[in-house]
Amino acid sequence: MEGNVGRCLKTITGKIEALTREPGYIYTLALILLRDLFHSVEEIADINPRDHLNFQEITFLVGLLVKHDPDFTYPTEDESSRRFELTYRLFEELHWKHHEPFLQELAGLAKDGRGTETREENYRRVFGAGTMMTEPIFYSGSGAYDFQYLEFAVGKYRSDAAWIQEHVGVDIGDMARIARELKLLHERKFNSLVSQPPGEFPDICQAGLSVFCFTENDLQQFGPAVKPFLGAFSLAPGALNSKLELPGQYNELQSRPIVRLPDGRYFLPIGFNLSEAIYESPFFWMNTDAAYVNAALLHRGQFAEAATAELVRSVFGANNVYSDVEIRERKGCALTDIDVLAIVGNKAVIVQVKSKRLTELAKLGDEKRLVDDFELAVQEAYDQGLLSRRALVDRKNSLFVNGNEIHLTEAIDDAYILCVTVDHYPAVTHQVDVYLKKSPGDPFPIALSIFDLDVLAFYLRDPFEFAYYLRQRVALSDYFKADSEMTLLGRHLKQKLFKSGDADKEMLDNSYAQLIDANFQVVRGSVPRTDAADNLRSQWKNEEFLKLVDQVKTAQEPRFTDALFFLYDLAGKGADDLIKLLKLTKRKAAADHQGHDARLLFSGIHTGITILCEFDSSLVLRKKLLALAEIAKYKSKADVWLGLGCVATRSRLVDAVVFAKYAWRDDPELEELAAHLRGKMMSPSGGKIGRNQRCLCESGKKFKHCCGK
Repeated sequence: MEGNVGRCLKTITGKIEALTREPGYIYTLALILLRDLFHSVEEIADINPRDHLNFQEITFLVGLLVKHDPDFTYPTEDESSRRFELTYRLFEELHWKHHEPFLQELAGLAKDGRGTETREENYRRVFGAGTMMTEPIFYSGSGAYDFQYLEFAVGKYRSDAAWIQEHVGVDIGDMARIARELKLLHERKFNSLVSQPPGEFPDICQAGLSVFCFTENDLQQFGPAVKPFLGAFSLAPGALNSKLELPGQYNELQSRPIVRLPDGRYFLPIGFNLSEAIYESPFFWMNTDAAYVNAALLHRGQFAEAATAELVRSVFGANNVYSDVEIRERKGCALTDIDVLAIVGNKAVIVQVKSKRLTELAKLGDEKRLVDDFELAVQEAYDQGLLSRRALVDRKNSLFVNGNEIHLTEAIDDAYILCVTVDHYPAVTHQVDVYLKKSPGDPFPIALSIFDLDVLAFYLRDPFEFAYYLRQRVALSDYFKADSEMTLLGRHLKQKLFKSGDADKEMLDNSYAQLIDANFQVVRGSVPRTDAADNLRSQWKNEEFLKLVDQVKTAQEPRFTDALFFLYDLAGKGADDLIKLLKLTKRKAAADHQGHDARLLFSGIHTGITILCEFDSSLVLRKKLLALAEIAKYKSKADVWLGLGCVATRSRLVDAVVFAKYAWRDDPELEELAAHLRGKMMSPSGGKIGRNQRCLCESGKKFKHCCGK
């Protein structure tokens, strides 16, 4: 980072480094760690992140500390309190200095306007500037959970196990087990500390630091694996990180997060960094071996695709997911290929996997490197996914896996593009917003890490719900702005991704991601269960509507995926009203042994529903439902229409489903049939429309002179 902002940042970080050199600062650091790293699950959902240092800030702070041998002189309580407060004040100043270029741009826009720039050019210049991008990169979330790093590390290096054992002396499985034990050791020591009386301040300092310290004897159960493990992941402070001056620069603490202390103890300030290092570092070790580097690269790519495919299969099922799919034109020429393809009805999910990382220069705000890295990590994957999407929707091409053609049961009419990186790629949602090159009308991709995909696959286990989330994400990519995929997922799980009003854009804060933090770690067994884990639950729940959705899933009618999406769009009051009307129609048919029907028309969105209930004949039901729904769609001048049929003598809410989605057009034959249409027209609330009310088809006429004739 160059220029005045870079110089100012270095001035601030210089003050932070000077603070770390003060006698006994390591004890103040321990108190900061206790405050900012140990949160109960109840606190995670409601905590204000701005009041605490995040993982990146603490890692940078400790990275500055280990540049020199720490002094272990006990400070006075007043000295430590001053350093404590000054540390937070300097990091707050550092944060605001990152914001300064943005504030200057806003001031310039307010004074001079955009000049000759278009709105899009202005947005790209302001939000895509390198100085602007350093802030979301450094202050973004950690990108993964510690247990995810450890779980994926085992699979990532399975093919490299022999090299790692020979050159490091400890396998990945033992590395992960030792990391988990150290985390538990930290927690036990912390719980013991908070249960003891405070004592004198030097005692507090000693006890606080000891929470983050351990000896080899604490790991004796791991036998001969301990020494090579500590050799691989520990460092001795002093003469380290000589070039570390700014956030984003290489910090040796990220590769070797354990600090060796003079008294023989080991200091692990941030356990999360150890899990990340176990996932990341072995690849760089193998890169130093010229004879093995090509094999390591091959294994890395194989893991990326295999792990991604496994996550996708966990949602869509093995029979609906294909790897290394080749798309051929009619003449047999290869057109493109897809890393992972998932099919759900008439929808597809195209997944392109990349192993590109964000480089150090990009993290420091070098705009050219930012764009170049994005090109390799996301843009290339998107371009390939877009070509594949066009080929799928075109329906003139063939799909092959290992030379065998795939025959789909339904023609694909839409496909969602996922660009997956095997490593955490900071601020990727923001970079898609400003750097992505696409033509008007082309859909946005969803760029995320394999760790984000793991979370999505956990919460959206049903393939239709997963595909529906992707549909909403793509459709609203230009509307919702968020720091991470977890923020968007949290919003969806809590209250669905719908527009809130008439605004052009909506900014989502990290509170939605915090809901996932409080829940995911509990349900995955990483932390004990508490009431805070339930804060993620949806704000509405209608058990009968969920049963209706499940019954529509089993219908297997053409385009039933679209019918499900239509129902998901109703979630909330619309779902409640639909169930009420279905049950009312069914009760009437049961009472008089006659067929009954009703229509729901949703004004403003040109959609509606026909409900038909026959007393006991499913044959009559199926014959009548399609025609009745088509006529109702025409009469209502709607573009989208759902038909739900049920039999009064059966327990199911729905026994037949039809769905139509095409633009309304004049049709003399349907016009004549529509003139004889009977049945009640209902409002979305379930009430009958008054004859003198404005018609819901938005013709401007009264209901009695329009659809109510």
